[in-house]
Amino acid sequence: MSNQAVVQTNEKGPAFEWWMISNLAFGAGFSAFISLLIPPFVTDVTGNAADAGIIMAIISLAAVLGPVLGGFADKYRAHRLILSLGVLGMAVGFLMYSISADAKALYALDAIMLGVSVAAINAVGPVFIVGAGLSRALQAKRLTTFNLLAPIGQVIGGAMMAWAASAGMDYGVRFMIAAGVMLLCFVITWFSSAKPSKRIILVEDKPDEHHEVQKKSFGLKQLFISTFGLYLLILVLSSVGNNGINAQIANILPNVYGIDQATTSGLISLAGLLNILFFFVAGAWLARKGAMPDFITGNVMRLVGAIGLAVLGMVAKSPILLVAASMQIFYQANPFVRLTQPVLAIRFSSIPPGQAIGWVIAAAAGGSFIGSLVGGWLADAVGFNAINWMGVISVSAAVLLILFGLLPAERRKCKEEAQAAEASAA
Repeated sequence: MSNQAVVQTNEKGPAFEWWMISNLAFGAGFSAFISLLIPPFVTDVTGNAADAGIIMAIISLAAVLGPVLGGFADKYRAHRLILSLGVLGMAVGFLMYSISADAKALYALDAIMLGVSVAAINAVGPVFIVGAGLSRALQAKRLTTFNLLAPIGQVIGGAMMAWAASAGMDYGVRFMIAAGVMLLCFVITWFSSAKPSKRIILVEDKPDEHHEVQKKSFGLKQLFISTFGLYLLILVLSSVGNNGINAQIANILPNVYGIDQATTSGLISLAGLLNILFFFVAGAWLARKGAMPDFITGNVMRLVGAIGLAVLGMVAKSPILLVAASMQIFYQANPFVRLTQPVLAIRFSSIPPGQAIGWVIAAAAGGSFIGSLVGGWLADAVGFNAINWMGVISVSAAVLLILFGLLPAERRKCKEEAQAAEASAA
């Protein structure tokens, strides 16, 4: 069957496909293995926690290569290759840390490999779903399953590292375990992704009247001065607030509200567990109403949570239950935003899906970098509650741009689509 024949005709299918193991690898690799192994390992070897921070920053900043990786995958129909190499690259990166020992010069190179590998998985993985011409219900079902595998991988990876640490294994052995898990995931991803990769529909496959216009290459100026550019700006602003607070939450809760470390850890763990539940809620709503209501809801939740944290931070002896509630509202916005990001990227862009999602990854990474950098400076210069106010300001700007820019663009697009459908039926 040709790609043209499958546009918006794939109505039924399973929620899970084996290539999705790539996102379990991302959850285990990035959220567990990297987070739990690299900072203490680098700190132990160099004797300087700042060095660990630099290495982690390198890993995060490598996400700016998302558009390049996604664009390459689109140009050469190499989505399967890029996704699989992303998982394999993490295996190689962990293996290199295992054998590098005191070779400090290799740490940055290893970090670049891990960061590029993470960017490859994030940029290309969602394309297998949002670029496959699925029905709204099946698309939502698979996006939900795909995203759920990341926290599941985090739990599995964290448990493995806890077991390895309790058994007294050194860092070399732990990195080898991480490399082994990634290698297994690579094998599964490669051998299960051949058929799904053929379902991906690129711009040149779409048989609509805008075919020739959509095939044109767009420069950066045209890309950014567009609805898609507005969408990227919204993602940057929302990410500044979200990741700025997330990066310092373990410092914010004790220093602003007097919550002890044990309770702080419990609240963060609870947020992770509730995220799994809210992914199902967000997925169900996505299937029924589409991406825009989910996206608006997620950003409004972020704003409400940030306002609650910021205002309570100004009150002496703030009620812990209210603080916890505000924090959870803030954290539970993530499933609504994360599920819809690739869907809206495809909807508002005029570039191939891999490249579009790559720009989304880069925008989120840029916002994360700015939020972490400015948040750290505010904590030193003003106090930790200033980070909450930074979140209020940046997410407020994002919500205003959604309501007065992105939402009207969505309504215009829906009207144009309805008119086109009527003309076609006539």
